[in-house]
Order: sequence, then C-alpha cells, then structure tokens
Amino acid sequence: MKREVFVVAGAIVKDGKVFAAQRGNKGKTAFKFEFPGGKIEPGETPEQALARELREELSINVEVHELITAIVDEYEDVILHIDTYRCTLISGTPTLSEHIAMAWSNKEELDKLEFSSADKPTLEKIKNLYL
Repeated sequence: MKREVFVVAGAIVKDGKVFAAQRGNKGKTAFKFEFPGGKIEPGETPEQALARELREELSINVEVHELITAIVDEYEDVILHIDTYRCTLISGTPTLSEHIAMAWSNKEELDKLEFSSADKPTLEKIKNLYL
C-alpha cells in the first residue's frame, strides 16, 4: 500500500510576478522549480503549515490567502497531495536554505522554468488569475 503525504505550497505573488525555487539533487523532481512549502504537521492547519515552512525554508513571513489548486500526484511508492495557496510577502527577503536557485517570474519568464508535470495546472491557474 502506498503511503499518502499531504503537503502545502505557496505561490507568493508580488508586482505581477510569482516566486519559485529550484530543488536540489534529491527526489523524483530533482532540479525542477516548485512553489516552496512542505509537509503538514499533526495539529496544523494547511495555512499554519505553509506559513511555518516558508519561515523555516526561506526566512520570510507570509500571509496565506485562497487555495489555488489541490493536486494529487502519484508515484510508485507514494501518493502526494499538494495544496497550493496564494501568498503575500509580509516581511523578509527570500533566503535559500533548501533550494539551489530562485526566481521572481512574470508570465513569459515562468514558461521558461522547468516545473514538474504535476505543477502544470497550478501554473496555468496562476498565470490566468494573478499575472
């Protein structure tokens, strides 16, 4: 039986651009760009988990807004539930600790970044709604 993992991701939108970070050399999506976030811990709401993860991973404080997409991505050994929320940067400047690169991208620039296939519906929605 596959284990199920519930994660949250944040699309930080600012001045017509969205923030994305590039993963390092680990996991099934090594070197792909993603909207940063992480696992929901027991007792946390998705919004609390996302705010905590972005504080830990990027040293920033965000306000978490509406849910953009709820994606299920299935691999050989795991079913990944990815809920992506729109976020606003409240304070701090993103500082990489777990990622190897970052980008603030408009619609055209976003198309040049390599995301995992599971992120495609989220990318389209972000481009149509926020950029």
